[in-house]
Amino acid sequence: MKQLFASFLALSLLFSLTYAEDFDYLDKKNNTWLQVYSNSLKAHNLDDEIKILKNEIQRASGKRKAELTQLLKLKTSKRKILDELPQSFYGLLEKIGVAHDAKEVNIIEYLFKNKNNNFNIQNRKLTLLEKEYNDAQEYLNKELNATQSQEKKDTKKEAQLINAIDFFDNAKDLLEHKKEVLKHSKEAYLHELKSYEITQLPRHGINIAVIILIFILFHFLKHFIIKKAKDEDQLFKIKKVLNISFFLVLFLVLIAFNINNIIYAATLIGFIAAAITISMKEYLQSIVAWMHLSFGGSVKIGDRVLLYMNNNPIIGEIIDISPFKMTIYESINNTTSLQLKRAGRVVFVPNNYFVTNYVYNYTHDKMKTIYDLIEFRIPFASDTAKVEEITNEITLEVTERYMEVASKQYGHLKKRYDMRSRDFRPRIHLIPDPIEPCFTLYVWYVTPYHQIMELKSQLSQKIVKRLHKEGIEFYVKK
Repeated sequence: MKQLFASFLALSLLFSLTYAEDFDYLDKKNNTWLQVYSNSLKAHNLDDEIKILKNEIQRASGKRKAELTQLLKLKTSKRKILDELPQSFYGLLEKIGVAHDAKEVNIIEYLFKNKNNNFNIQNRKLTLLEKEYNDAQEYLNKELNATQSQEKKDTKKEAQLINAIDFFDNAKDLLEHKKEVLKHSKEAYLHELKSYEITQLPRHGINIAVIILIFILFHFLKHFIIKKAKDEDQLFKIKKVLNISFFLVLFLVLIAFNINNIIYAATLIGFIAAAITISMKEYLQSIVAWMHLSFGGSVKIGDRVLLYMNNNPIIGEIIDISPFKMTIYESINNTTSLQLKRAGRVVFVPNNYFVTNYVYNYTHDKMKTIYDLIEFRIPFASDTAKVEEITNEITLEVTERYMEVASKQYGHLKKRYDMRSRDFRPRIHLIPDPIEPCFTLYVWYVTPYHQIMELKSQLSQKIVKRLHKEGIEFYVKK
């Protein structure tokens, strides 16, 4: 049995070496056809070897089975490598060709004739393949004559060459057929171009002329109106109206030109709609935001709002909400006093800002009061209990009437949202300062949004005077 296996293994190795040399002459020429034919023969022989090995493995056992399995893996790997190479003349010629659809002919294709260039490239490729095919046939015939003229006949190689020459002769029809298909495809393409020139091109020329005429008319109209207009704001509005009107008219004209071709018209409408959406994205967002603001109830005319534009705070009353912008009148308050140092300006904010940014509403629904804060610094040695008592007494006295108002307003807000009950009494806190050796006295109190500065001034004066009267000093940084 061991001798039988050794003989089989030797024969297999010998067969592999013979196989490697059998078709070596086909790879000597740098020729695509010969390489494809050689790949096909090698793949066929490997398939036969793999089939034999699989049958032997089923009958084998032990060490012999393991060795045969390793040999099978080697052959299978070689076969996979061959699968990555072309193995048929049909696959070689299949890459030559240009897909053509008569419906694709349009003014762009007519002007640049891109497919015609592709046809010329494919024809040059096919000419090169035809030359290589003729060289391959000539080479095989020379090899056959040389083999037959030898004193010691190589019958195996001679039979292989005869089979190869017969195979190449039969493949000649594939090459001729591909030439005919490419020729007829190009003729059909040129015919469609000529047909387009006679039937479609004049109509498209008229369409382009009409579009150019519309553009010229709008240009002269805009120039005439600009010369007549004197107010700069009015001129800006007129320009905007004219630009929008021009695009709308152009849009309608393009639809009218292509109304007979529903699919083309729908595609055109889609492209134009996408272009308008991209170019007027902010305006469209502003219109959507305007609808949300008008019907959503988050803000309305008369509300006081705080927002940040480029990290700069803007606070004031909303005096107008239009489809594209919101107009805010800047008010006098803590923010304008401490940071901006100015107020009374009219600010225009695009509506789309309210879609992607935070907006602080001081007067949402019926809630017209907010918490405000006053800060003082008290030395550690001060009587903090007394400070807290005096501050709470004065703050309660000044803001008591607003506490009841805030409580009623909060009741309306509570009906709309899921909120807990809240007490609007003053909040007094003494917190150690993280830097200086003193307490920071925080006085939180409720105040109407439109009286923030007045009430802060009144309350601050009363607290300071009362604490001084009681002998309590404020901390001063040395």
